[in-house]
Amino acid sequence: MLGYVAELGIAVDDSVRNNVLKARSAFNANAMTEELAANLLSALTVLAARVRPVTVESLKAWAKSSAKSKGDGDRRIAVFYTVAALIVGLLVLFISLITFVSSRVSDSIKTDVDNANALAAKLALQLGPPPETNQAPDVASSPTATPPPAAATSDAAELIWFGSNGPPRGVSSKDVITDLQKFAATMRNIDSNSRQLNHFVFNAAYVPFGNLRTNWSAMKQKFELTAGLPVLLSREYTDKIQVYQEIRNFANTVQELISVYYGAIATCVLPVLYALLGAAAYLLRLYDDQMRNRTFIPTDKHVARFLIAGIGGLVVGQFNVTPGVAISPFAVAFLVGYAVDLFFAFLDGLLQMFKRASDNKNLLNSPSNTER
Repeated sequence: MLGYVAELGIAVDDSVRNNVLKARSAFNANAMTEELAANLLSALTVLAARVRPVTVESLKAWAKSSAKSKGDGDRRIAVFYTVAALIVGLLVLFISLITFVSSRVSDSIKTDVDNANALAAKLALQLGPPPETNQAPDVASSPTATPPPAAATSDAAELIWFGSNGPPRGVSSKDVITDLQKFAATMRNIDSNSRQLNHFVFNAAYVPFGNLRTNWSAMKQKFELTAGLPVLLSREYTDKIQVYQEIRNFANTVQELISVYYGAIATCVLPVLYALLGAAAYLLRLYDDQMRNRTFIPTDKHVARFLIAGIGGLVVGQFNVTPGVAISPFAVAFLVGYAVDLFFAFLDGLLQMFKRASDNKNLLNSPSNTER
């Protein structure tokens, strides 16, 4: 401690320095007396007051750290803080990543479902219900027959697609087929994204047409329009709308599971992890400052700070502690872990608010106020 005072240029009385040096010489010579011990304690009291918060123990820890001795407790604590920060940080990164990806895929499914619903309603009005049978009129000619004119071919195609009534009034056959193609393509996108999203909930949702997924021909027939469309479009639409209803139900189920699972994670787990990350960041900074100022004591492991940070993060996730403030709950949880004093100040403020409310209620219910 006397060397630390001399290194920093802190002025002390000559008597203090002399008493320490005399006591050291007497101790080495095994000639320690009661007077020398008393003078030493008096000198150490003066030195401790001058160098506070540095102590003899913290100076020893700093000396060991500077020498990089193997097995020092301060090194193990520094490694513990670093490992804790890395583990919590990786957990936060992983959970945030899968939450972000699942949220974006869910939003994409919702948009596709809205578009598919609009197309389904539009096609239902244009095509109407299909007939009981799907037999198109015989408009094909024999192989040796003369090919019909282009206009005749177009009329024959429309007869196959729309029957004897022709296409809907004010709508061309091209527009109807385009909408039908968009509907089928959107349905396939919903199915693909829903199956991907189902992995995020460990395939908890039932996948429709599961027994056909390995049969490419059957799946193509289910999800794609008939090649060349040699059928009534109303019948084709009816077949595809039945498939779409299964896919839409599957998509809605997966979205509900995602909302429940990852909503719970965002409310209960992530705030706690952010608070623990804040606590680890604070302790690493504290360790660095203490080692620089030579105030670190190896016995200070600050385990209680992690526990308090976890409790604070859980409170932040469960309750809206920042009403009217444009700040993320995760940022609040990190700040709670980094500065635990703020969390205690918040709790003390709540207690004072409840106490004032209780005092005001008792004052209003007092006998004097009741008589008035």
